[in-house]
Amino acid sequence: CGGSGSDGGSAAAAGGTANAQKPVVFYNRQPSNSSTGELDMTTLKWNDDTYYVGFDAKQGGELEGQMVVEYIKAHAADIDRNGDGVIGYVLAIGDVGHNDSIARTRGCRKALGTAVEKDGQIVSDPVGTNTDGKSDKVKDGEIEVDGKKFIVRELASQEMKTSAGATWDAPTAGNALSGTWASAFGEQIDIVVSNNDGMGMSMYSNWAKENKVPVFGYDANSDAVAALGDTDFPYGGTISQNPAVQAYLTLRLLRNSLDGVDVNTGVGEADDAGNVIAEDDFKFSKDDRSFYAMNLEVTADNYKDFTDP
Repeated sequence: CGGSGSDGGSAAAAGGTANAQKPVVFYNRQPSNSSTGELDMTTLKWNDDTYYVGFDAKQGGELEGQMVVEYIKAHAADIDRNGDGVIGYVLAIGDVGHNDSIARTRGCRKALGTAVEKDGQIVSDPVGTNTDGKSDKVKDGEIEVDGKKFIVRELASQEMKTSAGATWDAPTAGNALSGTWASAFGEQIDIVVSNNDGMGMSMYSNWAKENKVPVFGYDANSDAVAALGDTDFPYGGTISQNPAVQAYLTLRLLRNSLDGVDVNTGVGEADDAGNVIAEDDFKFSKDDRSFYAMNLEVTADNYKDFTDP
């Protein structure tokens, strides 16, 4: 985007549209400060037809955590593998400074009751090893199922980062689980949680499937979705970022801007052809000029709806 000086003026004089007035739709990565995550409202208010399209990271993180809680409640009879009354989970963190990774870590800890707050925010730092439950970054949670109470504990978590600096690294996650964690306290691990499916599938393939420990990831990658139908021991679950709604929103906002119609046309309000997005599938935040697709839970019960031919 841009447009000023002679370029913008000549376009307007020739009967065209100055660059500064052309519609701009950012998607996938919201304009923000890379260090603090604060939205860049100067960019998002470039002109009246500037918007962002993405997914609701906070809602997605909390949905992943809720999915884990639902699994625990449904499998209470056998989820505690060593019968110690503690449901232990390990967490693969993608990038400690990435907004999506932070949201997913916070969401899972919030849902599982292991979250600790500092300065009004849930701490998202990795704990290293916490088998004794004494970390100051998390606390023990509690879940009651049919009158029986379980302690929920984050046994370990780390950023999956290579020596070269690459984050969200799947081999690192697989090695952390099958090598370090499983060797040290494998019998205590009842659940594996990952910030994405790349790391999640590595941990599933390297150790969790063989030991029948459910793995929960994020992104609804095709291999993870397929693994939800594994007849031996399925992947635990994943989260879809609702890409069809994101794609539709991106193109629709551009179309509406070019047509000079209300931005909500064909989105929250039906257009002349009846096109509209279901209320549960998106939300619009007027303050940050952003449309968010709502994430969807993908489990063994509905995974076939998310297979991509």
